[in-house]
Amino acid sequence: MEADKGEPCCNRVSNAIISTFESLFKRIGSFVGQHSWICIFVSVVVTIGFGIGFTMIKIENRREKLWVPAESDNQDYLRYVSENYKDPFLETIIFENENILTPESFKAMFRIDELVKAIDIGKSWESICFRSGESCFVNSIFELWGFNKTVIESLSQEEILQKINEDPISAMTGNEVDVLSYLGGVDDETYITSASTALVIYGLQDNSEFDESAGEYVDPDAEEWELEFIDIFTADHENVTVYGFSETSFSLESSKAIVGDTYWLAAGYGLLFVYITFMLSKFNRIEHKVYIALSGIITVGFAVCVSIGFGSILGFIYTPVHSVLPFLLLGIGVDDMFVIVQSWDNLSEDEKNEPVSVQCALALQHAGVSITVTSVTDFCAFVIGATTILPALRSFCIFCGIGIIFLYFFSVVFFTATLCLDIRRVKDRRNACCCCFRASDDYEPSQCSRENRLQRFFEDIYAPVLITTSAKVVVLLITATFLGFGIWGLLELKQYFDFRWFLPPDSYTIDFIDVSEKYYPRSGLPSSIYLNEIDVFNERSTIDALYEDAKQDPYVDPVSFESWYNRFGEWIQANKQNTHGYNNATMWPDTRDTFYTWLFQFLNDPTGGIHTPDIIFDETMNITSSRINFNHVVFQGSTEEVKGMDSMQERVSSVQFEEDGNAFVFSPFYLDYESNKVIQDELLRNMGLACACVFVIILLLLANLLTCCLVFMSVFFTLIDLAGFAHHWGLTIDTVVTINLILSIGIAIDYAAHIGHSFMTVTGTKNERAQKAITCIGPAVFNGGLSTLLAFIMLSISQSYIFKTFFKVFLLVVLFGLFHGLVLLPVLLSWFGPAPYASALISPTGTDINVNGHANGNVESQISSDTKHFDNSAYNSAIDEKENGEVEKI
Repeated sequence: MEADKGEPCCNRVSNAIISTFESLFKRIGSFVGQHSWICIFVSVVVTIGFGIGFTMIKIENRREKLWVPAESDNQDYLRYVSENYKDPFLETIIFENENILTPESFKAMFRIDELVKAIDIGKSWESICFRSGESCFVNSIFELWGFNKTVIESLSQEEILQKINEDPISAMTGNEVDVLSYLGGVDDETYITSASTALVIYGLQDNSEFDESAGEYVDPDAEEWELEFIDIFTADHENVTVYGFSETSFSLESSKAIVGDTYWLAAGYGLLFVYITFMLSKFNRIEHKVYIALSGIITVGFAVCVSIGFGSILGFIYTPVHSVLPFLLLGIGVDDMFVIVQSWDNLSEDEKNEPVSVQCALALQHAGVSITVTSVTDFCAFVIGATTILPALRSFCIFCGIGIIFLYFFSVVFFTATLCLDIRRVKDRRNACCCCFRASDDYEPSQCSRENRLQRFFEDIYAPVLITTSAKVVVLLITATFLGFGIWGLLELKQYFDFRWFLPPDSYTIDFIDVSEKYYPRSGLPSSIYLNEIDVFNERSTIDALYEDAKQDPYVDPVSFESWYNRFGEWIQANKQNTHGYNNATMWPDTRDTFYTWLFQFLNDPTGGIHTPDIIFDETMNITSSRINFNHVVFQGSTEEVKGMDSMQERVSSVQFEEDGNAFVFSPFYLDYESNKVIQDELLRNMGLACACVFVIILLLLANLLTCCLVFMSVFFTLIDLAGFAHHWGLTIDTVVTINLILSIGIAIDYAAHIGHSFMTVTGTKNERAQKAITCIGPAVFNGGLSTLLAFIMLSISQSYIFKTFFKVFLLVVLFGLFHGLVLLPVLLSWFGPAPYASALISPTGTDINVNGHANGNVESQISSDTKHFDNSAYNSAIDEKENGEVEKI
């Protein structure tokens, strides 16, 4: 009891925690070994039970439901705009030629225009086009000639140039046409003689309805029409080069990039299966483990199934991000599988002669604690991630948390049970491919086939070299170099996103965007000022002041403003002066009735007809909502986009109107800006909280502060190097990178935690224990890391930005995780590592063993089988003396 009293409280707590865990997993292992088929049956039943949740899956693809905080004002603005306004789908074509203003080019352009309008999906162009007044909405240079085929095909070049420069009046509306908005690459804006491109925009009705099975709004007629439209502009045409973009082009092309590369992912899975089989097997008739490798893959499959099913039962959305879930669980699950198999292989020959249930108990006694540490820390990291305000990330983290818990369950119950069955098969000398056949009594596997070369490498070469002083110095220098470059890259890591990254490099959409930016760079993305429940008749002065103030904002193009309100005022001056109801003092209608009478006349006039979609009337034909359209300047990066959005929204929302009216600014692009606004803060917040949580969990489960600090230091260095080298590899902070960085925490923990726990379970000097930890668990950690990498190695040749980013981040986290876990951490432990757990100095049978763990050791521990009486300070003193060459017994 004297030793007990002298032992620090923290050591007693540590020993109690570890002893409890080891005792628990020993009993679990014994049960699994004795009732393997029951465990397998229970696992299948659990999977089927939660798999019912697949019938309740809620697919969500709407970006506002994925990446915009639910409490964001832009969510409310989107609902308001969607309920009140139905804007057309805009289908765009850009024609390019050395000089587009030639009769030959005009004829080619007009033939394509006819092809577009002749698209037949069971409904004609006239029946599905968006109407501006009485005509279909088509913005084209051809409106100067009223789309008259006879006239257009008979034009000479002189007539084309004369009309464009001297008489640009639309034959459709009678209004002057802004020719420069249609033509690009003009030689002289004062008098145009040539142009490189001509722009045409077709308006299609938006009759979208929400499809729950697809998780998005769909319009079958528009989608069918757009597919034929795409076929037209992607075909070869004479006398003109054609570039096009449809409303669905981006989603179609980005999806094609992902779907086209899933084959490489499947190839990676096949490569992983071969690797697992190769590394676990001993290549003879009895001891190769192809079915154990298959069992490991099935274990992950069970966890994925339960994760998606259980998450769906709880009502959480399933998003495109969730497609990463199987890969993440595979990386973590394979690691746990290797740890369990490695712990079994580490049993002594005498222990391997025990009944299978005893072997299973001894293997899980240590492996169970190790995978518990990694699983609980992974789970807590995802629980922290689930507190994010981004709906897609929150749902994904919840699915991942569920998957981690059940992966842990299935690894202990299902995979270990199949491993027990396989061990029984080996002991019964049954064929590894077909257990119906038994090897003859005189069959003896060759020694070569039974040798574990990776284990020999770690034991005979790597571990002895690593603990030499010169190797330790080199490791520190390499670590410092990595850390230096990592910190440099981390400080330079910027927030930026370009939606073109989601498109295949050879996509027609990329070509269209490049041509569009080259020839039509004058304005940025469109937006609108919405006037809600405002008395537009009486609030003229306030609306005018708002209009003039908005044009002063540095993030808008002042010449881009298109206001029905101002146009209406100009129309009144041109058509209603000196008429009854006109007030010469205010230059405005005298009464509300006159205002609305003139407004309807204005909207029926070709001048005002284009503004019909901008005004919403109620049943009594009073205006309830209207909007003023404008374009932003061309933004330079995500930071400027957010500033531009905030600047205009703050400027407009500060305007006070009478009664309950209000004004706000909104654009569909603001949904992306809103995500960019919070993504960096969410990344820092989630990473910080996850790291803090991980530290606490590691401390509780490893039950040793010093080991916890060293393990956490390795994980922290991994994350710094990961973020820094992500910058050096060309990555920036966006939603895809953010998700991958948060996922990387769980992967990075595994490598270091296993080594830290193994160090605490072996005895000897610090150098000896570091060497033993590497030998005992190092091969499993290495196999876990390499197998994770193999699952994604084929994505290195992917064309998808999501898959390429996934590959880059996971390659970095595996390489740096393995380096800090298998190289740096053992070095740190060999210098600063604490004494082992008390249970490490007790043999499985409760008899005394020597301190260094070998039968021929020279320092023996005189310890009671009651681990509570183990004196860590006495052990440390003895080890210190041994390291100084003065050996004496505790």
